[in-house]
Amino acid sequence: MEEKDKSQQGQELLDVDEKGKTIEKKEVKKPAKNSETYTIVLVTFLVVVIIGLYLKIWVFNKDTTKHNNYHKLKTADDMNRNIGEAIVRFVRKNPKAKIGLATGTTPAGLYEYLIKKYQRNEVSFKDVQFFSTDGLCGLSKDDKNSYHNILTNTFLNKIDAQEKNIHLIKEEGSSLEDFKKNAEEYNELLAKNPIDLQLLSFGENGHIGSNEPDTDFNLPTHVVELTAETREKKKDNFGGLDKTPKYAITQGIKNVLQAKEIIVMGKGKGKAKAVNELVNGVYTKKCPITALKNHDKVTLYTDEEAGEMIKEYNKKF
Repeated sequence: MEEKDKSQQGQELLDVDEKGKTIEKKEVKKPAKNSETYTIVLVTFLVVVIIGLYLKIWVFNKDTTKHNNYHKLKTADDMNRNIGEAIVRFVRKNPKAKIGLATGTTPAGLYEYLIKKYQRNEVSFKDVQFFSTDGLCGLSKDDKNSYHNILTNTFLNKIDAQEKNIHLIKEEGSSLEDFKKNAEEYNELLAKNPIDLQLLSFGENGHIGSNEPDTDFNLPTHVVELTAETREKKKDNFGGLDKTPKYAITQGIKNVLQAKEIIVMGKGKGKAKAVNELVNGVYTKKCPITALKNHDKVTLYTDEEAGEMIKEYNKKF
């Protein structure tokens, strides 16, 4: 007996409507075979396992340990001695290190300490390469107020640093175009010579180099127009405001953060607020020193006055 849905020739019979037109049959999905079901279950299981491992390794067990250290010393001399010994150890371990030097009055005592260590044959800097953080525009190397002259005569000429290893920001020039060219050339130099150890001092408002509050942290070495306040403070050194430089070249925050290790130093009550911002504050462009929170190997040293807002003498931040 023939099946009712087959013709005598074995062809499948089609449903038709009242007018004799064929009614298309809806395809009925067949249930997945056992092997397909097994594959789906296995893939789902593996995805869940991978997600679980990710959460365990990268989220729940994520290393949140703070690696930056703050050390408060009694006096500026204590601070200079501790930083000096840290630098000596660093140079002994890395005799061809690339070191960025800080400018200003704060590191003067430190440089004197390092000079004495050299004079006692306790350390050699002959293979160390030196770099600067900033410089004033329009000054010759011999100008008593140029940062090139100050770093050279207060430190570099008094140790066994070789001239070929001294790479300080070029301050010469007579136009803004000259100064911008100097900044571009220094960026190229830093790109080829990553800093191993950057020494930093900072201002009362937290500025680093010549990076004042609200500076773009993504800028590399660049030309900055000095503030009226900064020029006013410097005018006596230059014999009047009209002779005081209007521009400076400074490593940008971007450059500073590229150093493998950073040592920061501060002394005096005037630096206390900036110190507290770095150790206990939040990352903000209003205080450039807080950019160091984004680096994982910073050591901050201060005397007791600069650290007066912080109770601990040793603290991670």
